[in-house]
Amino acid sequence: MFKKLLILLIIPLALFVLNGCTPPTKPDTPTNFRIVDGVIFWDLNENANTYRIELRNIETGAILRRIVETGTDLNTLNIPEGDYMIKLQALNRGAESDFTEELPYHQEDLFKVTEISGSMMINGNYVKWMGRTLYNEQKDENIVFHSAGGFEVFFKGTTVTAVISATKTETIGYRPYIVIVIDDNFEEAQTVCLTQPVNNLTLAENLENKEHKLTVYKRSESIDSHIGLKQLATDGKFLAKVEYKERKIEVIAASSSTGYGNLSTDAKSTANSDALKAYAFLTAQALNADLSIYSASGWGLKFSRWTNPVTASMAEAYRKVDFFSNVDWDPKNFVPDVIIVNLGTNDWSYISYNHTQAEQKALMEEFKTGYVEFVQYLRMLYPDAYILILYGLMQESNIYQATEEIYDALKTDAKVDILKVLGDGKGSNSHPSVSSHAQIANAVTAKIREMTNWD
Repeated sequence: MFKKLLILLIIPLALFVLNGCTPPTKPDTPTNFRIVDGVIFWDLNENANTYRIELRNIETGAILRRIVETGTDLNTLNIPEGDYMIKLQALNRGAESDFTEELPYHQEDLFKVTEISGSMMINGNYVKWMGRTLYNEQKDENIVFHSAGGFEVFFKGTTVTAVISATKTETIGYRPYIVIVIDDNFEEAQTVCLTQPVNNLTLAENLENKEHKLTVYKRSESIDSHIGLKQLATDGKFLAKVEYKERKIEVIAASSSTGYGNLSTDAKSTANSDALKAYAFLTAQALNADLSIYSASGWGLKFSRWTNPVTASMAEAYRKVDFFSNVDWDPKNFVPDVIIVNLGTNDWSYISYNHTQAEQKALMEEFKTGYVEFVQYLRMLYPDAYILILYGLMQESNIYQATEEIYDALKTDAKVDILKVLGDGKGSNSHPSVSSHAQIANAVTAKIREMTNWD
């Protein structure tokens, strides 16, 4: 009885062992392999228990393998973005079939950013801002105030569109102008006048589908009009890439630094004023520095005949994000290595107008004292900055001596210097022309290199 029971147990065990040692059958190659809207399908094999795809990156040659089932959505397999050739094989207990023919497949970046708006514009991940800006939560836009301010993004794609607001569009002479630069190609830059309160613009189109840099500058000055970025969109994706330059220059000045009327001798307007062809921007470009301009036509350090009130002060306004704003500016937002101060012409317009000699003398002393105090204030804010006092651009000979005396009062500070450069007066209202700005920029660039030892 015991022997019969033992035999009954041994026979199945032997059959199991013999069967387990039998080599697995090579499965047939899957048939009807196809990709439909990113989902893979094929006809199942009777002699296969598992299936595997192999993906070859066309650009890099890298190989990926994934175990799959028919009906698998490729987007669920954590495949990096790229172009691939995909083939399929069947598996049967370790035995592998031949691969199917390869099929092409493009994997999108499932987390790509195709639109930037709202707080994403100012989170520091996608958009570089140039110059002083202010986010308006009510309007969901980031306001660009000053000359040569703007924004910059990197993207991979062929097209970028934007929604940009503009102020004072009802007055032709005050409408803001922007300059669109792709991949730092200034020779083919596009200039656009914003004619509507809200403008839907195509900033780039028909580009090669690869990585690009898009930079938009506001070429007109703050007291004329502002712009606000509401939205950016692309047919590709925006890259989480923001590049700030190691060097930073700030310019605090009046009309000449904004490019006032530098394109013609006609009455000044935003149409004939280009900050990107003015010495401040040209100098920053030559020195490969980020730039922040705080300048306004007609404004003086202490007072001006052209402002209302006449005591509107650049020294006081500088503390705000913009000339007519009540929002304080945080100086830590832009810490300059070099500060250029070019003020005094408009102060003289007030000092010399309808004042006695005694009054002029007293006002000139007030101007000089205010200038010295302002430079000392800048030194307090930026202990390591070089400060250049620039004059002569408007051939304002009546304040040459006063400006030199201001420097004399400050020259114990080894990082304060002075430079006199004459403008040609061939632009609008005797302002420097484009060619004159280029010469001024050369002189200022050389002086800054001398002060800083920059190459």
